[in-house]
Amino acid sequence: MSFPSPSPSPLSAAPARARTAVRGARVLTGVLLAALAGLMLATVRDYGMTGDEGVQHRYARRLLRYYATLGADRSAAADEDVSMYGGFFETVAEAAAALSPGDPYLARHVVNVLFSLAAFAAAARMGAHLAGGTGGLFALLALALTPPFYGHAFNNPKDIPFAATFAVAVCVVLVVSDRSPQLRSRDGLGAGMAIGLTAAVRVAGIALFAFALVLWVAVALAKARGRNKSDARPRGRELARLGAAWLGVVALGWAVMIALWPWAQAAPVRNPLRALRAFSRFWETMVVFYDGRYLPNGEVSRLYVPTWLALTLPELYLAAALMGLAVLAAVIRHRPLAGATGLRLLQCAWLAAVAILPVGWTVLRHTPLYDGVRHFLFAMPLLAVLAGISIAAFFRRFRRTRAATAAGAVLVGLALLTASDMVALHPYEALYFNRLVAGGLSRAVERYDTDYWCLTYKEGAEWLLRRYAGARCREKIRVAGNSILLQVAYSLRATDEGRRLFAPVGLADAPHFALVTTRFGDHQRTPGRLVHTVDRQGARLLYVFELEAPPCEPAP
Repeated sequence: MSFPSPSPSPLSAAPARARTAVRGARVLTGVLLAALAGLMLATVRDYGMTGDEGVQHRYARRLLRYYATLGADRSAAADEDVSMYGGFFETVAEAAAALSPGDPYLARHVVNVLFSLAAFAAAARMGAHLAGGTGGLFALLALALTPPFYGHAFNNPKDIPFAATFAVAVCVVLVVSDRSPQLRSRDGLGAGMAIGLTAAVRVAGIALFAFALVLWVAVALAKARGRNKSDARPRGRELARLGAAWLGVVALGWAVMIALWPWAQAAPVRNPLRALRAFSRFWETMVVFYDGRYLPNGEVSRLYVPTWLALTLPELYLAAALMGLAVLAAVIRHRPLAGATGLRLLQCAWLAAVAILPVGWTVLRHTPLYDGVRHFLFAMPLLAVLAGISIAAFFRRFRRTRAATAAGAVLVGLALLTASDMVALHPYEALYFNRLVAGGLSRAVERYDTDYWCLTYKEGAEWLLRRYAGARCREKIRVAGNSILLQVAYSLRATDEGRRLFAPVGLADAPHFALVTTRFGDHQRTPGRLVHTVDRQGARLLYVFELEAPPCEPAP
């Protein structure tokens, strides 16, 4: 889907001598996006399987059978948890896996990366719309330097596809709002398609229908106020036209969602609402490690999500927030909040609300959550946009001042610090914790969940493969893990040598070795001799225990 064409941004208005710099920023944004795509596709093999990928892969195969048989195969519409997820991403990913001659999970990871790149592009586009070329560049840089988002981009088939489609939909709604209340038919078509595809990944995307209406009406009111100070109401005909356009967006978006979601087709209104209710109270007995204690997620603080965001967003975001507040204070003091400036501030406030209100809802409802911040990855592209436009606006307003010089030095230092952390963590960028609040990964591992999806199994399995390469064993070496058996098997049996040497088994099947993470405190209660660990930044993420003597010695 192509984004709507850019509109001039008053926050980005610059004298003629600066326009070349703005164009240069847009070129740099394109170069950075291309470089990011190249880097991610070049390193996609470094990332292992996550704990949920087996379930998602099976669901995706059912989806393909459903569409291949024109709905005759109803297995994808079974009344179970996985069917409550829409089928858009899974259908695309599984089609790619089916067409790929190699590893189906690698093909799915490539599709995952491509979806994430849509989020990066959408962040850049929103930043450019609100604050010009430099806003787009800084928004893209901020998101690229958000380790949790970057790390999940490779192998998270649930939250990254939703974050990507959500970012694209928000971008479309935001950009077309410039034309409210006189939206064109293609504006409604783009918004309906984008929101529908978002909801066809996760039903929570339907909230964007309401967010879109709020923004479009607010823009219409702002424009009417600008036309006539004494009567700030839009014309009735304009509101009626806008309402009709919005209803068309809802109808189209809902139809797209249903078309890509077999389970919802059985009850096109009731089932999506059932899924929405189910996800608001999902897995209330999941044990999480939070603030140094293991406890059911229903008993965790209602501030779970804000706390995790504070722990895992890099310090760059705090600096950007302070810069944004400085700009806002200056604008309010010296510039009337009307016309184009008021419109952009209204759009910025709306964008902040879209990112923050879902977090506030979990606090208000005390929603039981787990797995850190991954369910709220969709907020990160929006937060990156807010950070990017804050930085761009700060340097524009305070250029050639000591404040700008100092802020630039701080930002460069923080960006380099985060980038070095990402290099040190690779390929576990998703496990990042900041220094300011969390004290870094080495301290956070003692108080919070880290490798809850067993991403480190791949590296642990590779150590076993290296250790026993060429060994002559009288029987296969049995290896178990605390996660799903498929996850152990995927890493161990990726090569002929691995298939010759190792047999993935359950923990009850007398394994010789066990791959154990810190989730649920498994590393503390697993018996055996510790023979290897996977570490990053002073934190132990994976423990390899020898439970029984293996049937052979490592090859010399």
